[in-house]
Order: sequence, then C-alpha cells, then structure tokens
Amino acid sequence: MMNCYLLRGCFLALCLFSATSYAQQNCAAWPQWETFKQHFISEQGRVIDLGSEQTITTSEGQSYGMFFALLANDQATFDKLLDWTQIHLAEGDLSTRLPAWQWGRARDGNERILDSNPASDSDLWIAYSLSQAAELWQNRRYAVLASVMAMRIIREETAYLPNLGLSLLPAPAGFDYDKQGWKLNPSYAPLFILQQFSQRYPHSPWQQLHDASATMLLATSNQGVSPDWVMYQPDKGFYYDKQTTDLGSYNAIRVYLWAAMMAENAPYRDELIKQFAPVVEHLTENLKSPLNSFAKTGKMSKSGPRGFDAALMPLLAIYDEHETLTALQQQLMVDTSFTTHRYYDSVLYLFATSTLNKRFEIDEHGKLTPNWSTGCR
Repeated sequence: MMNCYLLRGCFLALCLFSATSYAQQNCAAWPQWETFKQHFISEQGRVIDLGSEQTITTSEGQSYGMFFALLANDQATFDKLLDWTQIHLAEGDLSTRLPAWQWGRARDGNERILDSNPASDSDLWIAYSLSQAAELWQNRRYAVLASVMAMRIIREETAYLPNLGLSLLPAPAGFDYDKQGWKLNPSYAPLFILQQFSQRYPHSPWQQLHDASATMLLATSNQGVSPDWVMYQPDKGFYYDKQTTDLGSYNAIRVYLWAAMMAENAPYRDELIKQFAPVVEHLTENLKSPLNSFAKTGKMSKSGPRGFDAALMPLLAIYDEHETLTALQQQLMVDTSFTTHRYYDSVLYLFATSTLNKRFEIDEHGKLTPNWSTGCR
C-alpha cells in the first residue's frame, strides 16, 4: 500500500513539475519550431513531406507552417510560406484563386502542381492565420487576403445540404454527387475558425456553416470516435458505404485535437469533449493511441504513431488524466526521432505541445492570442 502511495506521489510531483516547466517554457524560445523549420521548410518557404515519392508539398503543410510561424512571432518565415504558396499554388495571386492542393515532382522530373483542386481545410487555416496575423502584426495585406479567401471559401467550397444546412465541402470539385449525396470530412472544420469568421465577417453565412459543422461533428461521432470521411444524403442522413467506410485514423485524429484547442466556454466545446471520453479511456488503459477506430461501433484497434499520442495529450489534460499524460510526455522525450523526418507526426506534435504548453489561447469567438503578444503573461 505504501508503495502505491509513493508511486502516486511521484506521478503527481511529475505533473506539478511539468506544469511549472510549461509556465517557464511559455515565454522561452521554441526549439521544436526551429527543428521543424530546419528539416521540413526550404529556404524558399516550401513545406516538404520528407520521404514522399514525389517530394510532395501540400497546401495543408503551407497552412500549418503559417500558423506555427505566427505562434513563434516569426514573420520572416510566415512571409516566405505565404509567398511560396501564392506564387506556386495560386498562380501568383491568392486573391484570384484558392491554392492548389498538391505540388511535387512529376513523372518528367519537373516540379509542378500535381493536383489543382484546392483543399478547404488548408484554405481555412491559411485565411485564419492571415486574419489573425493582420491584427497581431498590423499588416493590411494579410487582412485583405484573408477577407478575399474567406469569400471564396464560402462561394466555392460550401453547399447547402437539405436537413443539415450550409456545409463545408472538402474541395470545390469531386465531393458533390449530382446533388444526391455529398462526401464530408469532419476534421476539415475546426469550429473555432468558423466561429472567428462569423464574428469577423458577419454579413456572410459563417454562423450557419459553424452550426451545421457542429451538428455533423457530433452526429458522426456519437459512439465516441470520429470517422475520416462520411457520406450524407437528405433522406438517409450520415452513412457509410464500401468506398467511404466508418474508419477513423489519419484524418480523424485532428478532430480530437481541434476540440481540445477550443475555449472552455466556446459553443459545442463541452458536448464534443464529453463525446470523446472513450478515446481518453482507451489511451489511459493502453498507454497508446488507437491507429484505427470505427465510428459505427466505437471500436478501436492497433497503435498509432507518436504523432497520434501527442495529438491526444491536450484531451488527456482536460480530463485531468495526469498519470497517463506524464507517461506519454516521458515517452515523447525519449523518442523524438520523428521530429526530423516524419512531417505529419511533427505537425501533430507542434499543435499538441503548443496547446498543452499554452503558447497561445483561442477565445470563445475563435480569436487567437499568442503568448508573445501579451508579454507572456
């Protein structure tokens, strides 16, 4: 019995030490960002998915890089990422077209756009980062680009789905099946971004998009886990088929992360956090994140990569699962090899640790406040 008390005391001490460390690291340099820049961002401002067959760059990578640069108060890198995105993915002008999804080495050996269809989640993150940077760095160019991109997202990447409402399509083309059905991605719609745009652009239907997206997120995860993709028809509601199964994995992991980034008093935050309790329970029982989950049954299987473990840490903190959180932190301190060669794991790691370490706050309206903008209070 005494050993149990001592063990529990050690865990609590580690948690308290971690909390103190976070407060101190809060205002310090961000070495994880420097590592990401060194290994994944070219001198020209291109985020590269190392190891991919065609040395892929996606608009997703560019958008996340811009967000991290803003958190780091690194305007020089922010501008490099923005300029590369505009020149290479948006034909030189983000005000006239949304960025293409994928760039890389084509079969002839030349680098070019490989898939010109934009990705709505990336477009949201770019517009959001621009809108927040416009105020934080007092830059009118960012504000204009954010506003134009927001208008284009509403016009080109949304559709009114009967019995659901205005919804975010994954791209302008390829996800609307002759108005008889639509394919949606829950991880593409962080509610805090939609809420911020509803405040920033009140004469556009962002609030409608926010509310329908919240309905979709809750309805598709009612067994405690989110799917990567889901189909929707007005007469059937949300459903799955052979091509679009209820599997949740590399996309769905972001749903839990976005929910944990929301302000405590943000609309729908409590409902989402409570709904994801089975994910927390699985993690505390197994000390490993699930690689696969199944939205129809709630079942989880296999073990996810280190990035998945990191992505779930903010959710563990909300649930006060300190022992599991401390154990995962220790594991991630020992095994950091992924931060130099696995792009997606590194992205999840940066999102999760910056959330956990309170390098920023997002209020109930979706407004971003990096710690550097408040003197690290």
